[in-house]
Amino acid sequence: MSLLSNRISKEELQPGDHIYTYRKLHTYSHHGIYVGEGRVIHFVKTKGKGKISSKRKPRCSDCKNDPNTARGVVKTCVDCFLKGHGLFRFEYNVSHNRFNIKNRGTCSTESCYPGGETVRRASEIFDKDPTHGTGFGEYNLLKNNCEDFASYCKRGTSVSEQAVRVWSVGNSFADSTNSSSTTSAASPSRIDDATTSKAAFLISKATSFFSSDS
Repeated sequence: MSLLSNRISKEELQPGDHIYTYRKLHTYSHHGIYVGEGRVIHFVKTKGKGKISSKRKPRCSDCKNDPNTARGVVKTCVDCFLKGHGLFRFEYNVSHNRFNIKNRGTCSTESCYPGGETVRRASEIFDKDPTHGTGFGEYNLLKNNCEDFASYCKRGTSVSEQAVRVWSVGNSFADSTNSSSTTSAASPSRIDDATTSKAAFLISKATSFFSSDS
C-alpha cells in the first residue's frame, strides 16, 4: 500500500484483513473479511431485498458460489468478492494526520482485533446459518450493510461511512433547499414538508442504487 492508496495484491492478503473493492464506477465500496485459504466472508443483500437480475449467472467453479441464490452472510473466493474490480485493505490505528488526508471509508484511527480473532468473529456469524446467511440479520444500506459487518468483525462496532454519505446527500439537499426558500412566500410548513419529501426520495433512490449490486 502507498501513502494515498490502500490497494494491495492478492499475495499480500492476511487472514483477518478487512478488505474492500469499489463498484459502479467507484460510487460505492463492498466490504468483507479475508479468512484465509482464498476465501472472504462478506454480507450481501438478503433474500427479497434490492433489485435481482433476471439473467442467471454461472456458479463459480472455484468456491461453488451461486450468485443467483447467495444472500446474507456468504463465504466466497476472492474473485467472486471482487467481481473484476481492484482489491483494497482497510487500515486501522492510523494517525489523525493520515486519517485527514485519506478518503472516508478507507481507514480508521481506532484499534482493531488481531487477525485470528477477526476471522473467528466472521466465521462465527457465517456458521450461524451458512445455508441462508441470516447470521447478521436483514441487509439494510443505511442501518446494516457490508461495511457494518466488516467493521463489527474487525473492531466490535458497526460503522458504515457509506451510510453517512447517503444521509449527507439527503441532508445537504434539505439544507440547501431550506436556505434558498427563506425568501419564498410559501408557507414554512409546506416548504419543510416538500423538502423532507424530496430528501427522503433522494435517500430512497440512493439506497436502491447502492443495494442493487452488493
